[in-house]
Amino acid sequence: MPDAKQTERVQRFRKSRKERGDREMNVWVPGLIGAAIDQAVESGRFKSRQDVINHALEAMFAEKDRNVVT
Repeated sequence: MPDAKQTERVQRFRKSRKERGDREMNVWVPGLIGAAIDQAVESGRFKSRQDVINHALEAMFAEKDRNVVT
């Protein structure tokens, strides 16, 4: 059971992220993708799973010069 100080820290952290416009999303990923994410962190390419996922999402949705065929 988390202690009161830990709960308070988490609440402050979430509040600060929301204030800067971040959104929390929980998703299920296939095992192979999860393993690839873990490997990218273990190899030192990224510091955390969050960094890997943010990089992938930015590459897909935030790049300006994407060639998208619809």
